[in-house]
Amino acid sequence: MSINKYIFIIVMLLPFSIFGQREYIRWNIFDINKVRTKFNNANQLCNGNFQNTIFALPPAFEYPAGSGINYGTDVAFIIGGYQEDAGGENPNNYPHVDAAMTEGPADFWDPDHYDPYVEFVNGDRASMSDDPESWPVGGFPSNLPNYYYKTTADYVNRNKTISPQLETIPLLRDSTGWPGAREDGTRIGEQESFSVSYSIDHLAEVAPERWLTLQTITRGMAWSGRYYEDFIVWIFTGRNIGHTPITDTYFAIWSDFSFISSFNPPNGFGDDGDVCFYDRERQFAYSWDIDGYETSITGGVMDAQDIAWAGTVVLKTPTGDDNNELGVTGYDPVSNYNAQTTNIGNGARKREFYRFNLMNADDPRDTDGDGICETFDDGKDYFQADSEPVQILSSGPFTLEPGEVDTLIIATVFGVSKLDLFKNVDQVIQLHKENWAVIKPPPMPKVYVKAGDKKVELTWDREAEKDSLFEGYRVYKSYDGGVSWGLPITDIYGDVILFKPMEIFDLKNGITGVNPLVPGFSLGQDSGLEALWKVVNGDTVNHFVDTQVNNGYNYRYAVSAYTRGSSIKPPLENSISNDPSIPGDNTVAVIPNAAVSENTLNNIKVVPNPYIVSAEWESQLGIRRIDFTNLPEVCKIQIYNVAGEKIKTLYHDNGGSTESWDLLSEDNQEIAPGLYFYYVESKIGSTQGKFVIVL
Repeated sequence: MSINKYIFIIVMLLPFSIFGQREYIRWNIFDINKVRTKFNNANQLCNGNFQNTIFALPPAFEYPAGSGINYGTDVAFIIGGYQEDAGGENPNNYPHVDAAMTEGPADFWDPDHYDPYVEFVNGDRASMSDDPESWPVGGFPSNLPNYYYKTTADYVNRNKTISPQLETIPLLRDSTGWPGAREDGTRIGEQESFSVSYSIDHLAEVAPERWLTLQTITRGMAWSGRYYEDFIVWIFTGRNIGHTPITDTYFAIWSDFSFISSFNPPNGFGDDGDVCFYDRERQFAYSWDIDGYETSITGGVMDAQDIAWAGTVVLKTPTGDDNNELGVTGYDPVSNYNAQTTNIGNGARKREFYRFNLMNADDPRDTDGDGICETFDDGKDYFQADSEPVQILSSGPFTLEPGEVDTLIIATVFGVSKLDLFKNVDQVIQLHKENWAVIKPPPMPKVYVKAGDKKVELTWDREAEKDSLFEGYRVYKSYDGGVSWGLPITDIYGDVILFKPMEIFDLKNGITGVNPLVPGFSLGQDSGLEALWKVVNGDTVNHFVDTQVNNGYNYRYAVSAYTRGSSIKPPLENSISNDPSIPGDNTVAVIPNAAVSENTLNNIKVVPNPYIVSAEWESQLGIRRIDFTNLPEVCKIQIYNVAGEKIKTLYHDNGGSTESWDLLSEDNQEIAPGLYFYYVESKIGSTQGKFVIVL
């Protein structure tokens, strides 16, 4: 394996015509847990490409989901090797490298190294198990295809080169028709992706173009639940569908986790300080911003504790779980004969990329030649990246005979700290060793919300109570858009591992207190569930009312069900869903409001008054706001300073009784601290009042 440094490339936008060739490329989103990414059906797991921001597609490993913070510049699969009868032309017998990443303007980085088989494409989305409309019309094919394209002209004309000598491989499916990840066609993940593509190269590197006669079958797998919510597993299978062997073959994964990726120019890439690490025992390459300084998406900077850790762990190499050829190296392009990532440089020429990044040959930092970097010349245990912390994990060499299939399994893993990251890595390693034997929490409650006057009502179903290990419900409340969910519970290192729920309702069965396997996780105090029950339309549901709210403020609520656990098994709890706008999951967003004033303006108030920067409402991701409450259905609000100058006019017609103001003037400038006056005009009369801003 190798960890490789990446040098900054000046932004050069690829011609649109290149992307126009990608007729069957489709994208979809993994969104079932805390790691959210848009992937495609051509072996690219994200595209937060900083060189070509206009083509970037968020989310790109957004973590935690819903935060708007993305870490993936590009994560993609690569296969390299030699083949006599490959696609295109190769008069000099150079190695072929088929790579899915789109990291720069040179030909090698063009996005057309893989193209999906049309039989597996439908609509506008890549196929996912929980999105049947993304499946092929008429269902998935019964067998894997046995054809490829010999030349680009053949590709354009759809002139197939068929390999009839190859064994027909059936594509097994589950009862719904989905080709699940298990050998019998059943599903492993709660959410799975599936794509089948072939190697192709629409652009000549220097000329002529060339590619392997290779078919790839790629799956992603994700799960919800506290023990599985921080990673996505990817199974990458290569199949030689040609007539000659592919020799000196390497399977690899390009992992570029930028800290932080931004989709808004000019911040198209992370700040300096990004570093790479490698844990040899776990076969885990990971990254972080060691100086703890990044531009925040909400303005200002992010501190070290706010910047996540991310990496790629290899769970299975193509030749087995323990490949002797596996290694890691820090690679410095400047040490080689040409540092330019152009058609004449090592970053853009396939044969040089194969030599330096897949074979790990001539690495100046691997002083003993064992494929493992010797803590880099200064004795540190990390590799300093000039711009982006690129990791290339490669496994080989081996031979892929005609018809032969081999597999690389990796997981993209995140954590809020180094300790949390390694905990999550160990969990996915154990999950793989146990053949994906997932232990599951009870069914996720389906939560519905109703806003009232200084109150919020939550209602949810009772399906979770049918689980034989069900113990209770935990109710969470967030003031900051889901960034935090109550008082933090930390480990011995000060890292947040849990949040304290606002309420716990559990069975009266003598199981109480904190579970010893999950420090800080309370199993409840035998409160009973009866207080929650309410009959609605003849059905008994769970019902909870929160009166500790202010009208006009944004709140989020989540309800999780959890199991009782034991002395050897931890309790399992539902994850908090990412998007409160989706009906029927366990997370909701709400703004409590008073009833619309129909006859009087006497109850109009400004909340909060005075406005103080450090108050609760100021914590909502940097949002500054006051609310005018108890308004009539339609009115106009004019705001003046003590000098009598009009600062802002608000028009209230949203159907509610509250109107918000972001404390910006008509010129979009932040207002100064001081005393202000407001005047309300409506059909039922007018009134005035005052409020104070304390900054």
